[in-house]
Amino acid sequence: MRVSKASLARRITVCAAVAGIVVGAAAWSGAADGSPAAPHRDVQAERILHGREVFDFKSLSELLATSPVVVQAKVTGVQPGRTSGSEETGGVEQARDVTLQVTDTLKNYQGATTTLVMEEYGWDADGNGYQVENVAWSNVGDTGFYFLRKTDDGQRWRLVNTQSRALDKGGWLQSSAEPGSELAAALTGYQPDELAFQIRWMLDKKNQQVLTPLAEPTEVTGPAAESPAPDSGAEEPIPDGSTDDGSEPTPYPSSS
Repeated sequence: MRVSKASLARRITVCAAVAGIVVGAAAWSGAADGSPAAPHRDVQAERILHGREVFDFKSLSELLATSPVVVQAKVTGVQPGRTSGSEETGGVEQARDVTLQVTDTLKNYQGATTTLVMEEYGWDADGNGYQVENVAWSNVGDTGFYFLRKTDDGQRWRLVNTQSRALDKGGWLQSSAEPGSELAAALTGYQPDELAFQIRWMLDKKNQQVLTPLAEPTEVTGPAAESPAPDSGAEEPIPDGSTDDGSEPTPYPSSS
């Protein structure tokens, strides 16, 4: 299946985090009685999108040092979130609001409550679901490690990049980093309690020399910020469990 990259690529460059909020009801079609019709949304992602990212972590020390906040948490809820973009800027996207119950604070989380809302993508303007890179959609009951930063609205959180989640899969951690990448290899074989111990050891003042934070790159502006990520021409797999056969609640668009 060929994957379209242009719209999302603009949203995960340095200067193109969620830039504007669109009232969700405005995009709904009207029902016969004049009340807003429920929007169509796929119940699972059926596309994998790619784009340029701010960071490319090679090691746990880089990921940990660069991440403002690190928590262990459990997913307790998922619901449609805010929308961003417009037809003029390449289309409207809708995020998913993932509620995390924090079970352990490993770095800097000082929230007033033990729950936080993490934003992930998402749906396009037609309700077609997609995931970004290797970050499969969150599901209620997921547990793992989340390396986070605040979103532009100051109310939600987001993964530092698509490498920044490690889920507990039967006692072993599965990184959201690209399989076969240096970071994925570095995290392979960790059990949750082992990674929590390693993180605390690395953050201890006596050991912080092992941390190697990555610097923020120069912000991209002008035409370069609007250009799509290069298309390698490769065919991308559909997400695990997806049918890609039009059986979702929203008819899936042609993948040609």
